[in-house]
Amino acid sequence: MDTKEKLRNILTEWHEFELPKIHERDFNDSLLSGQDILSIIGARRTGKTYLCYQLIQKLRQSVPPDNILYINFEDERLYPLKGDELTLLWEVYLELFAVDPRKKIYLFIDEIQNVQNWSKWARRITEQNKNLKLIITGSSSRLLSKEIATELRGRTLEFTVYPFSFIEYLKAKNIFVAAKDGEKLLYGKKRIILKKQFNAYLKHGGFPAILESANPEELLKGYFKVMFYRDLIERYKIKNIKLFEDYLTLLVDQTGAHFSISSTAKKLEEFGHSFSKNTLSNFSRYAQEIFLIFEVKRHSYKTKEQLRFPKKIYAIDHGLVQAVRFCFSEDYGRMLENIAFLSLRRLGDEIYYHQENKECDFLVSDNKGVVRAIQVARTLSSAKTKQREVAGLLEAMVKYRLKEGLILTEDEHDSFKIEGKTIRVLPIWYWLIREGKSRSLLAMNRIVPG
Repeated sequence: MDTKEKLRNILTEWHEFELPKIHERDFNDSLLSGQDILSIIGARRTGKTYLCYQLIQKLRQSVPPDNILYINFEDERLYPLKGDELTLLWEVYLELFAVDPRKKIYLFIDEIQNVQNWSKWARRITEQNKNLKLIITGSSSRLLSKEIATELRGRTLEFTVYPFSFIEYLKAKNIFVAAKDGEKLLYGKKRIILKKQFNAYLKHGGFPAILESANPEELLKGYFKVMFYRDLIERYKIKNIKLFEDYLTLLVDQTGAHFSISSTAKKLEEFGHSFSKNTLSNFSRYAQEIFLIFEVKRHSYKTKEQLRFPKKIYAIDHGLVQAVRFCFSEDYGRMLENIAFLSLRRLGDEIYYHQENKECDFLVSDNKGVVRAIQVARTLSSAKTKQREVAGLLEAMVKYRLKEGLILTEDEHDSFKIEGKTIRVLPIWYWLIREGKSRSLLAMNRIVPG
């Protein structure tokens, strides 16, 4: 069967395809306007394909069905790929469907990296068809965010898909929180339901398939194994697998804590490994490139100081960390911190930590400078803990001239003033809902084609 015939069969099937059940994700719908190619990126199994389905479902409300096309180049019926699939795709599409050229055309291509010269085709097809919006995804084992930007030469916008936020998790469980509920959630009957759901979210994390899994821990271990072997070992052609495995174990073990290559190198030398520090630096970069871990730098206006101090490490999913490490209780506070980090990360602002005489977990910075200071602790019930958390937060607030600071805890809420500054204490589950609702209101606008 030639390429055209394969494409005709698959595109005809798409025309009759019934979209599966979709758990709605937060998305900035303005990214579908304009002509820039939209790249949907993120870690393995976070739901990139299902986000495409979600966007298609919304678009169908206002766009002619024939002006929307989806194709997945992981489809085995296209194999062996000859290299002409993308060139012929547009031709076959226009032949088969009654495309309205007066309206915008939305072309979704999943796993585009499987086709040779995909970037040259993408640049050409969008230049030649001004009414085309191209949306692409790629596997983290084959196509990285930096490679997309390089290949498309600045003609792309990116949207990163993370595991479920807590508000997305609640929606997927058919639990909805109205904006009018506000602080009543801290006292009302719904509080018990929300806390129960948060405990489950805290234990198993936010990968979408967790909701349907009878054995979440084994599923997450499987995810980690595939990330390790396919996204890391195979992609980067790592030969010293044992060294990399031990390094990655130590790296993930530091989720929510300070991490330096120098101190880790000493531990690895004790294990009998021989290596260069440049090798370890590359290992960290690889883990970041596939979205397995993230590094947060100490805040400084001097780049050299940022590079000199240890980083803080956070993971793509707290459930994944716990499934791999088997130690939940002693790291409860660090898992809360990881959840808070991911919530801030979704907003797209710069995140740092503060450390001088005291430490503050998060500083959030925009183009105007530091705008938020946040501490995370399991509880403030101990006078010593409260003193430490408040002192670190206050030091950051004074330095960056912030009037208000925030401490997130497992289940405490309070508000008090110290040295003329206001410190709020909120349960992290409530803060996540409040942040999520604000983000949803910004992101979930009606799609306006064009």
